[in-house]
Amino acid sequence: MRPPQEIIGAEAFDRYLKLVAVFLPVLALAVIVVGAAAKRRVAAYGMKVGLAGAAGPVVFGMWRLYSYLVRYDPRSGYFGLQSVKVLALCLLLFVVVGAALGTVVAYLTLRSRHRKE
Repeated sequence: MRPPQEIIGAEAFDRYLKLVAVFLPVLALAVIVVGAAAKRRVAAYGMKVGLAGAAGPVVFGMWRLYSYLVRYDPRSGYFGLQSVKVLALCLLLFVVVGAALGTVVAYLTLRSRHRKE
């Protein structure tokens, strides 16, 4: 009987996330250009799509930071998953980044709704 295997390895996930981090901003820029060509309200529309495009690099950066914090170093014996400080730091960082992005999205949404009225 073989030992259980991972569905996807960390290296493969890292490669896929790099692709998303590169192509999501490119796709967002293409959508903004097409929207501008279609004479849509580019300012509010472009800000929302641009924020969605920025999500790729933000997610990739947060993944790399998390991977660094919970790493295992056999030379020093460091194992980030065993530290409550690392857990608290990860929680704090992810909550702050999520709250900041949520605040920006809410601001843009409310701003565009008030312009329509």
